[in-house]
Formats: sequence, C-alpha cells, structure tokens
Amino acid sequence: MTLFKDIIELLHKNDCVIVPDFGAFVLKSKAASIKGNEFVPPAKHVSFNSMLKENDGLLVKYISEIRKISYKKALIVLEEEVISLNKKLSKDLLVEIPSLGIFELKNESTLYFNPDLSVNYDSSSFGLKSFLKEPMLQGLKTESSNEVQLVSNYLLRNAAIFISVIGLSYFGYFNYNNYIDNEKLKNIAIAQDQILKNVQAATFNLGELPAINLNVTAPLVKENSIYFSVISGSFRSKSNAKKQLNELISQGYQASFTSLNPKGLFRVAYARLNTRKEAASLIFTIKGDGKDAWLLIED
Repeated sequence: MTLFKDIIELLHKNDCVIVPDFGAFVLKSKAASIKGNEFVPPAKHVSFNSMLKENDGLLVKYISEIRKISYKKALIVLEEEVISLNKKLSKDLLVEIPSLGIFELKNESTLYFNPDLSVNYDSSSFGLKSFLKEPMLQGLKTESSNEVQLVSNYLLRNAAIFISVIGLSYFGYFNYNNYIDNEKLKNIAIAQDQILKNVQAATFNLGELPAINLNVTAPLVKENSIYFSVISGSFRSKSNAKKQLNELISQGYQASFTSLNPKGLFRVAYARLNTRKEAASLIFTIKGDGKDAWLLIED
C-alpha cells in the first residue's frame, strides 16, 4: 500500500498524521540518556491512536500534491485504501508495515498496534546511533601500569641482591637455630604419641541412645496450574518481541513470554499472575496510563 509510504514521509516532518476513518499515527519524544557507558541519542517513536479519525486535511493534501490529482480525487483514493486495509485485517488478523509496526485485530473488533521501536523519527538525531565510550581513566591506568611495572622490576632486582647478601651473612646462625627447633619438635612428638596411646586405652560408656524416627513427605506439586496473563502484544518477529519484553522490564513490569498463539506469533505479557483478580487490577492500571492490554488464560 502506497498509503503507508506517504504516512512515513509525513512523520519525518509532522508529529501527528491522521488517516480519516481509521486512526492517527502520533510521535512520542524520548530524551537523550546515558546507561552506564552507553550514550543513547534523543528519539521519536511512533504510536497509534484509534480515537483520532477526523480528517484534518494533512494526508489528503499530501496525496493530492504527490500524485498530482485533485483534493476530491485524493480523498476517494484514501477511502479506498482504508477499506482495503480493513479487509486485509479482517482476513489475516495481522498486518505488518515496515518502519511503522504491526497491526493486530483481536475479537474481530479490537485493534492493537505494536510499534517498530528501531526507527527514530527525530530529524535532529538523523544519523546518530547509540555508542559505548570507555572511561578516560582506563587509558591512563594502562600507561601508569607500564611505568609501575618498570619501577617494580628495578626494585625487585635490587631487593633480590640485598636479600642474598643478608642470607649468606646469617646462614650459620639460622642453621644453629634450626637444629635447636628440630630437637624441640622431636620431644613434643614423643610426648603427644604417649598421650594418644593413653586416650585410646580409655573406655567410654555413653549408654544406649534413643531411636530417632523421621517422617519425610514429598512436597505437593500443583497440577493443572492456570496463569492469568496480561498481554501487551503479539509479534511475528521474535526480535521485535524481545524489544517489547525489554522495554516492559525497564518500566518495572515482571514481563515474560507466553505460549505462542495459534498463528505462531510471539506473545509478550506484562505479567503472568495466579488469580483473575490480580490480572484485572493490572489491566485497569495499564489502561489508566493510556496503554493497551488484554487477558489471556493459560492452562
């Protein structure tokens, strides 16, 4: 569909592009940040708002100019493409749009959008990518360590010569002390051997010890466990699913993968909970923040 090519072009210059009778693509800004040694440039990522459907004229005017047709004809072309898109969603339940994201139709009425977070629509960050910067102290530390090594080697050589001289001077003195110490150790060993023989000859009567009965039970294993999973979205691409999983974890959710859906899509959950009440409470909180979520019961 050429419709989405037009939308992508407009998003590079506008923060909101409305598709009449379908919804609006809205850019969300994210400031530059530093994570450890990683520098991340500022970014704008696309999101989708299905409530904004009124025609503001921006997209229709752009189609009219780029295709060199009248405004009325451009409006008809746009309506036909929206109808075609809705038919494809009803048939396939999932439409992937490069550089935008994935649309997924749930329960034949609920439309979910999973954005492609790898695309940055911030023109001020054009060409910039995340990069790692090693600390400046590391280079200084390497040079310093080489100098220290040279000094250490010099000192060690002189110390070895000095120790050799001292060792030769006191060799006779240490030999005499060693002889005295060895004689003392021999006498101590003889005394300890005699004490050991006396101990082994002694008889100890501790009486009859009471019997000990141990009752060991195996832990109960909960069978047929049911999880109430709060789903963030489903992805055909596993890499996109991992990006969404990491994003949720960075936001403080206990996110995880669930089982694949019948169409082989990778589902990402905000959390997998043990009760329906906990899941309902989490969905209420998420939707209160303006995000989408739905319940999946896994058994």
